[in-house]
Amino acid sequence: MASEDSWKPSGIVTLLSDFGLSDNYVGQVKGVILTLAPEARLVDLTHGVPPQDVLEGSFQLATAWEAFPPGTVHLAVVDPGVGTERRAVAWLAAGHCFVMPDNGLGTLVFQQQPPELAILLDREEFFRRPVSRTFHGRDLFAPIAARLVSGYPLDALGTRIDPHSLVRLDVEPVRRVGNRTTGPVVSIDHFGNCRTLIRPEHLPSPPERVVVRCGAARIRGIVPAFGAVPPGRTLAVFGSHGGLEIAVREGNAARAWEISRGTPVEVIAEG
Repeated sequence: MASEDSWKPSGIVTLLSDFGLSDNYVGQVKGVILTLAPEARLVDLTHGVPPQDVLEGSFQLATAWEAFPPGTVHLAVVDPGVGTERRAVAWLAAGHCFVMPDNGLGTLVFQQQPPELAILLDREEFFRRPVSRTFHGRDLFAPIAARLVSGYPLDALGTRIDPHSLVRLDVEPVRRVGNRTTGPVVSIDHFGNCRTLIRPEHLPSPPERVVVRCGAARIRGIVPAFGAVPPGRTLAVFGSHGGLEIAVREGNAARAWEISRGTPVEVIAEG
């Protein structure tokens, strides 16, 4: 198990939620953090996760956290079970600390970097009072993030638990069998690009010698950039998150091909 000596706060707190920006929820979370840690630097990853969409929140977190230096606190709240018996946790991985409900929100980060140390947030003296049963982002998670960025050790904030006990979502894995690799669309961005977890090392053949199938779309070869095809053309490309995407240059692949999250993607070596 990792030592807490590997945790050195950088002063940065990232924020991810499904709160949106039309209400004042995000502002309240920031206010609590800044009251307790006025020196904190707050960075919004996104507050546009669809309501209660834990898998999308997990994808957004997993594709962003490594852009920050070790010592960053990542506060993520997509919490359809708020007010129930679901656990509140913090955990350490690769010098980063994650604060969130234990509902699978960390799943795709775990696939990149297994948690080394995990804490059950059960020390109520560190919570904001009173604790609303509908807004743990403000009253429970934000005060914990503030303490962490201020230099509190993890063990001061809760009780150690087995990192393997943290909840994982049931995400269909990428599989390679013979000349075929399969994996689902896990996220669709606002451009309509359909994103997967299929990475270059999963390919059954070089990128220019595969056929990609997704729904009714059939694409020969994986190109290096959007500009490699004319406007309006469907393409397969490895996106900035490192995974394969189905896209339409200057268009919307999800709409054009009626692709939704969970749609299977196949990458087949050309004969």
